[in-house]
Amino acid sequence: MRVVFALFDTLNRRSLGCYGGTTVKTPNFDRLSRRSVTFDQHWVGSLPCMPARREIMTGRHNFLHRSWGPLEPFDHAFPEILGQQRGVYCHLAT
Repeated sequence: MRVVFALFDTLNRRSLGCYGGTTVKTPNFDRLSRRSVTFDQHWVGSLPCMPARREIMTGRHNFLHRSWGPLEPFDHAFPEILGQQRGVYCHLAT
C-alpha cells in the first residue's frame, strides 16, 4: 500500500469543487477527491500553521511539548510508524 498525505496551508475548502465550491474550477483536486479519501471534518488544537502541522504529523498536543522546533527524538510521525512498523510507503507533501 502507498500513502500520500497532502497538506495545503491556507486553502479554504469552499474554493474546491469537491466540497461544493463554484468560484474556481479545480478539476485536479476534484479527480483526486473521487479517487481517494476526502475528510469532511478536521480540527487541530493549535495555531498557526507550524504547530498545527506538528500536531497533525505526530498526533501529540502541542501544549505538552515545544511546538516551534524540529521533531523531538521521542516524536514518532505517522509516516515513520506506518512505514517501519507496517510496511507502508509514505510520502508527505506540504
